[in-house]
Amino acid sequence: MKILYYKFILINLFLLFSTASFAVDIVIPQLNNKQSITVVVEKGHWTKYLKEKVAPHFTKKTGVPVNIVEVSLGEMFKLQDESLINANGKYDVLSLEAGWAKEWAAKGYTVSLNELAKQFDRRKEGWRQYLDSFYPSLFEILSYHNQLHSIPYNTYVMANHYRLDLFENEIEQKAFFKQYGYKLTSPKTLSQLKDTAEFFTRKKGDLLKGKKLTKDFYGIALMSGNKPHINDEWSAILWALGGVWFHPNYHNGKLKNFTLPQDLSFLNQTANYYIDLMNYAYPANKNFAYLESANALASGNVAMWPFAYNNLWAVSSKQNSGDKEHKFAIAATPGKKPYHGAYAFAVAYDSNNPEAAFWFLRFMTSKKGQEEYALGGGNPTRKDVNLYLSSKLKENSPQYYSLKTTFEADVAWGKQIKNYGHYTSTAMGTIYPLLARYAYLISNKDIKVSIGIKQLMDEIREAQNRYGEKAMFGQ
Repeated sequence: MKILYYKFILINLFLLFSTASFAVDIVIPQLNNKQSITVVVEKGHWTKYLKEKVAPHFTKKTGVPVNIVEVSLGEMFKLQDESLINANGKYDVLSLEAGWAKEWAAKGYTVSLNELAKQFDRRKEGWRQYLDSFYPSLFEILSYHNQLHSIPYNTYVMANHYRLDLFENEIEQKAFFKQYGYKLTSPKTLSQLKDTAEFFTRKKGDLLKGKKLTKDFYGIALMSGNKPHINDEWSAILWALGGVWFHPNYHNGKLKNFTLPQDLSFLNQTANYYIDLMNYAYPANKNFAYLESANALASGNVAMWPFAYNNLWAVSSKQNSGDKEHKFAIAATPGKKPYHGAYAFAVAYDSNNPEAAFWFLRFMTSKKGQEEYALGGGNPTRKDVNLYLSSKLKENSPQYYSLKTTFEADVAWGKQIKNYGHYTSTAMGTIYPLLARYAYLISNKDIKVSIGIKQLMDEIREAQNRYGEKAMFGQ
């Protein structure tokens, strides 16, 4: 019944958010400029598929060669920013984290896609149908002054990836209820997450599902390394507690300015909660991030990856634990405020072939392109592709779980984005690394919680007032 209800909700929500029917597949016109384009993408498990399947298909259709530049998220901003500052014309299609979109648009680094569509796409109705196919929440993040400057191709909204066989085991269920007084399920609150993480943390020689462990076992995996991703986990916790990094303020519906939170208690709670949660996490070094977390779950070292990126379902769902009963599932993050966003493509202002860049972006994010991308292991950003694939997949398959929880989270965020400074500031390309840096320093106790939070707030205010379009007050 729950699955039927989910399908009913999906269909009705899709009809609610889109006045048009499913977008037709892309029709690329004859391109006048055949000069090759260079595309930046994040290095990851799906990039090989992009290079070997998707990009060659575009070249076959258009005659335009595509050069793929793979780069880690930690280097992606700096690499492209340096080229854009100097107008090197090095990259035609930029790849950006959604949080940077408004900053780069404000600087003029990215070109309005609405304007490019007027110039290169004569099928105006097709452009409107195309836009109607995406999650509205992502466009809210990516838009700048009501102009769309980038299109999402990969959404990494978070969910809890977990070992379903452990949660269904009668021995573990009885032991959990006896210890905590409620049923063992995927945790719905941060309090339940802590209980569940503590419960499943075991030493070598302890029993798990009635069998003696040959190695230590941990309740969770956390992306606690010195990487950008630790900030995303902190954000999911902070937002679930009811806090924000900073507030956007509006007057007559228009963004007026920002303020830092007067009460820092939510930020301090977030820090202390995360530090406490690390006691039940798989041991991590400074390089420990999403792939390491996904592999920790797949290899049978942890019970959950509670703040997992859904675009990693293909990695985290692999059954490498040696346990024949190993089963995988995905549920909403504890607190239901997952880090929300996407990787998006944009056309660089200094592109040497903006026409081909525009159509590559359209091709990659067309219905067919997103279907191919999803079949290669990615997580699509289009509602129509999500619904189509959901109808074709087995209802207990890893990708079905991923699509289901992604859709639910994207819809839930739809009308809330504007209330978070994180998604409305034009200085987030600068602020985001600050969040990650301090989250790591505080989590590893290199700086005291209260001191670190205060310094972070000071640096956020300075960054916003130096690089943002709107002023920030507070503290």
